[in-house]
Amino acid sequence: MLILTKDEEANIAACLDCLAFADDVVLLDSYSTDRTVEIAKQYPNVRVISRTFDTEYLQRNFGFEEISFKHPWVYICDADERVPADLRDELIRTVNLPNPPHVAYRIRYKNFFLGRWIKRSTGYPVWLIRLVRPDLVRYEKRATNVHPIVDGSTGSLQAHFHHYSFNSGLRRWFDKHNFYSDREAYEAVQVRKLGLRNVGKLTSRDPMAKRRAFKNLSFFVRARAVWRFLYQYFLRLGFLDGMAGLRYCAMISMYEYWIEMKIIELEHAWRNRTEQVVARLLVEPGQRGTP
Repeated sequence: MLILTKDEEANIAACLDCLAFADDVVLLDSYSTDRTVEIAKQYPNVRVISRTFDTEYLQRNFGFEEISFKHPWVYICDADERVPADLRDELIRTVNLPNPPHVAYRIRYKNFFLGRWIKRSTGYPVWLIRLVRPDLVRYEKRATNVHPIVDGSTGSLQAHFHHYSFNSGLRRWFDKHNFYSDREAYEAVQVRKLGLRNVGKLTSRDPMAKRRAFKNLSFFVRARAVWRFLYQYFLRLGFLDGMAGLRYCAMISMYEYWIEMKIIELEHAWRNRTEQVVARLLVEPGQRGTP
């Protein structure tokens, strides 16, 4: 198990509790200033390794390249995620196969908000590569939404992990997404420079590649915040998630608006050659630290 952390005191105990079945859980911590490390060290199956955060892809690649794990398979987990019993059992079965057919596996997740699974508002199903052979996976250089490059075939598991992105409170969520919007805007500017021909494979059978291509395409759409709300709340039936769905869709649309405004700010600074502003805004966001 590999968990990247930074000030996750509110989440880490519940996360580690559901990983009790694993005998080697590695916490790659970015020098937390709260009780994250103190809590983690109370678990006999947990090791803590500290490294200053620079960029997400470098942090994750450090985990795969510099950490010696006890087993050939590693499950990647975030502190605000939980591994339920059905996923635990499927993970154990998969890693114990005599000849696993794949070197990495995608897993879907259920996103929880205001005490309920908001299935429709979140674009479910979203697949993420989470079970990997660390010697055969590396992360590509990206400002955000880092994507693993797998040297081999990728399969899919049937169970879900659970995501509680609001456990640390709305203020933490807003702080994080303000930070993420810097990264998104930076990446959008890079994609827009290359033009539509480099968007990606919109018809790919790989759900992750297809999702990424649509993400790149969205960087060329005007009023993306409005379209995001209409898409999630109406086309994806987010209104069936009740008030939780409405509030979630509104918050995600606000996040999209932040990205749109930061793209405008970046491109305006570039067009007007305001060098100091460009230098400040176009610095790779990961170099500014973590929220």
